[in-house]
Amino acid sequence: MTRFPRYFAALAITGASALTLTGCFNGPGATTTMAASMPVGNGVNAALGDIRVDGATLVAGPEGSQSATLIMRVTNSGREADNLLVSVVNGLPAAITGGSVGINPGDSLSFGFESELYVDSVPFTAPVGAFVPVALQFERSGIAELEVLVVPATGFYAGIAPSTS
Repeated sequence: MTRFPRYFAALAITGASALTLTGCFNGPGATTTMAASMPVGNGVNAALGDIRVDGATLVAGPEGSQSATLIMRVTNSGREADNLLVSVVNGLPAAITGGSVGINPGDSLSFGFESELYVDSVPFTAPVGAFVPVALQFERSGIAELEVLVVPATGFYAGIAPSTS
């Protein structure tokens, strides 16, 4: 009969240990929660109204070109179309394919990577490894402000270059 109480005691200790030892139990001030709101590496994300920007990264153009391409995926989860009207990279206007891009409800558009849609920054002088301010203005959803990492056009990013270069 002593096995039954030992079983419940072991179960209670295990449950209490799990709650006190897990990092997710630290609440809204947890380090993992706070890090999600800071620029960390490539692939910055933003949500703005019905628009979501995923994986925003600046890929430096060919050496000497003073250019960069913003790669990202833009998704419209709303019921109305929106338009990417203006982009500003490091304080300077950046060229959007066709001047603006319409994003219909349910669309998820890739820019700069395996796509004919581009946001190109020329002139661009920030070094690889820098975080650069990027603003994307949408007609309905407003302005998304991001801090985006500059990466070299090597490895995964090889072949990505401004359409204007």
